Amino acid sequence: MICLANYVNKEQICIDKMRTCCFTGHRNRDLPYEGDINTQGMKNLISTVQLHCTAAYDAGCRYFITGMAEGVDIICGAVILDMMGHREYSDVRLICALPYAEQRREIKNSRERYIHSILLEKAEYVVVTGKIGDRGRYRERNRFMVDNSSRLIAVYREKQSGSGTLQTINMAKRAGLAVHVIELDKNPQFYIR
Repeated sequence: MICLANYVNKEQICIDKMRTCCFTGHRNRDLPYEGDINTQGMKNLISTVQLHCTAAYDAGCRYFITGMAEGVDIICGAVILDMMGHREYSDVRLICALPYAEQRREIKNSRERYIHSILLEKAEYVVVTGKIGDRGRYRERNRFMVDNSSRLIAVYREKQSGSGTLQTINMAKRAGLAVHVIELDKNPQFYIR
């Protein structure tokens, strides 16, 4: 059962932007081995995300915002959840940004659905930025994350057509965030079986 007490409207939340990092990245279909965490490549990617998160912590970030989509968002949220379980990171807080309240229904992988529920339960705040029928609901969620952060950790690979990940990276660069991109195409260690 998820406690709704931590749900807030985006106008109700006050975040210390200078101490906040957000994430962006692709869905499982665009990750190495379609996001199969049992492969060595995905284990390497998760370790790289962990290194970036601890570097963000060392740089002063204490709040981490995940957009809660399947793939990178869930992976990053799980990394933060793991950090929160260690004494040296006891001041880390997770913020979940949902493009609409029913987003969980998009997640087909049962393991990720379970993690999604735990992230919502453990989050300091859950912010719903739009409604299911809103055309720009994902862009609005991404804008909320960028507007309330000073740092972005991105997992990105080049695609033929545009992506929300690239859109968020460009949005963050224009806003002057410290942007740290983990480039899938340039790291063969992510493609080890």
